[in-house]
Amino acid sequence: MVKKRPAITLFITLAVIVAMLSLVGIVFAYLSEAKTKARDKSALIESNLIYADAIDTLKSFLGKKPSSNTLERIYSIPLSVSEVDGPFTMMVACSPSCAAIPITWFSEKGDKKINRRRFGEASRVFETITTQARLKDPELLLSLITKAIDSKREFLFGVEGRLNHNPKYLGYPQFKSILAEYLLETDDKNVYNINWKSYFSFGEECKAIDGDFLSSKLVSLLFGIDEQIVQEDFKSGHLKEFLQSNQEDMELYNSGLFATDPKNPLVAMKCNVSYTFAGGNYSFNFKYKNGKVDSFEFNK
Repeated sequence: MVKKRPAITLFITLAVIVAMLSLVGIVFAYLSEAKTKARDKSALIESNLIYADAIDTLKSFLGKKPSSNTLERIYSIPLSVSEVDGPFTMMVACSPSCAAIPITWFSEKGDKKINRRRFGEASRVFETITTQARLKDPELLLSLITKAIDSKREFLFGVEGRLNHNPKYLGYPQFKSILAEYLLETDDKNVYNINWKSYFSFGEECKAIDGDFLSSKLVSLLFGIDEQIVQEDFKSGHLKEFLQSNQEDMELYNSGLFATDPKNPLVAMKCNVSYTFAGGNYSFNFKYKNGKVDSFEFNK
């Protein structure tokens, strides 16, 4: 008769228990992942309903002809919408999408007379900020930007970039690909020391600059005013008054590069809607321009 070995039996028992626990862990992880995916899909479906409510809320707030003060309020404070008898809350946060020099102004195509002035101002800003950042080869970077806009060099942007590429404008993800190519060719990391969004707008076709909501850095650079003075005195929505109070030459402001009609301010914004659904936090983006809405994008 063979005697049982308690140690071996115990080892086998423990191995079985560990295997079972691992299997249970895998099953629970799978179920948790499946639950999360199902919740995300439900949230995406829900977002389509919330999208309509967000648009109605935004249009109701803006009205047919929003004033600069109305735009200033929505850019400063998100709109909040809550259920009367429920826990649901939706936040709509918007920011101006043309409140900088459009990156597409580096295009050399189209009306030469109009483009010459646009290209000139864009180049002046580009030269100043790249000099301050001590870029090794700003001419190379500028040529990459111009070619990407005019030659539709979509191969720069990868598969996803090509799918999202719009020939009318250059999005910021595509612009980052240009910066990456510049870095690859020059090994110049200074290109990432520039806050490009403070000076240029991306992902929008802007024929004029929304001057009322420029960054203080860009106001200072464009009009030659000390940045500290701009930070202290410039109030969003009132660029014309600020320039006049500082006795600035209004030639550039009245050059046609800026939206200058106070009765019809430029209404072009990008908005983010955040909400809670089934215990998770979700959001989506869209663009709003002169009463028209497009470019819906769901964020997990």
